Amino acid sequence: MENRIEVNGVWYVREDAINDSLDHLEDEEINLTFSEECCYETDKYCFVASRVRKDGGDEFYPDIDIEFTDKRGDRDTWANWKKEYWDNNNWFKGILEGNPESIESLNKETELCSQGKRQLKGFLNKLVEEGWLV
Repeated sequence: MENRIEVNGVWYVREDAINDSLDHLEDEEINLTFSEECCYETDKYCFVASRVRKDGGDEFYPDIDIEFTDKRGDRDTWANWKKEYWDNNNWFKGILEGNPESIESLNKETELCSQGKRQLKGFLNKLVEEGWLV
């Protein structure tokens, strides 16, 4: 009867409390995703491209995403900066190629000034040179 407890007439096997929950992490399978980032920061904007490594190798998936930060707001309070996430390689390529739909979308959907648009295009060109955007 030891290591058993009765609650409201029902008997249960007593389980000791686990003192350190970290002991059980070794038994769990941990699946990691590795990625790589490339950052271009100016006084007004920050562009951070990232790509994800394919499982078990040194190759990367062909799609990238860009975290865009507009720092033109309250310069003293970074929490007020605007962030957007872009993940459309066709849109990126369209900007580089001067595709009218991509350019129109860039003008409508973002608040980039003309200097920022040139900086984005320069960043995308650099990603092409580095083999990130194909």
